[in-house]
Amino acid sequence: MDLFNFLQEGQVLDVFCPWCAEKTVLNGKSQTYEGGWHNFHISKNQSFVKMFQCTRDKRHEFIFIFRIENFRLLKIGQTPSMADIDEGHIRRYRPVLDKEDFTELSRSIGLASHGVGIGSFIYLRRIFERLVEEAHKRATTADHWDEEAYSSSRMDDKIRMLSNELPPFLVEQRGLYGILSKGVHALDEDTCTTYYPVIRAGIELILDQKLELARQKKKMEEAKAQIAKIHQTLKTPKS
Repeated sequence: MDLFNFLQEGQVLDVFCPWCAEKTVLNGKSQTYEGGWHNFHISKNQSFVKMFQCTRDKRHEFIFIFRIENFRLLKIGQTPSMADIDEGHIRRYRPVLDKEDFTELSRSIGLASHGVGIGSFIYLRRIFERLVEEAHKRATTADHWDEEAYSSSRMDDKIRMLSNELPPFLVEQRGLYGILSKGVHALDEDTCTTYYPVIRAGIELILDQKLELARQKKKMEEAKAQIAKIHQTLKTPKS
């Protein structure tokens, strides 16, 4: 019954629309079955299509292709691709990622979508390492910084030393690096692919916090500048 409802009734999905370049809601369209729904049975191996329309612009159609095989429902294709959808989703991180990191995040997502788990972990680990190194460069300008101690420390301790320079989620979940490293050196493709969505979500949460910190910094700088102007105005009244 759930499968029939999925095919014949409207559903609602939250997703990033690559054409609108922002998050939107999709409405599922009712489907027709070539042989008539009275002939449809889950015991038959067969393929069918499910379509969704963007509520912002109905010309933006998302098409998913499914197949029933040995009583299992499989998704065998879609357009736009997950890589296209995810590419749009990660655009918001451009302000806090340099060109290299943004490219590698995109490559990581692309590899994961094709079942290349170890390769996708490699790119996420490199992004993680560069986020730490970026904080390290800032920390070296501080008084009483112990570079020798930092250089001889393991990643876990390095992150502790940089806790004031890093997003709180990265510091709290610094064990992410250990998972990424184990994925690169010890886990198989299937295991990395299974874990990838959670690890990617962790990296995105770190980037979300970087975005918020950057937004707050900009807002504070703007407020300080405006307050300074008010002080100046009060000190020197206009004639």
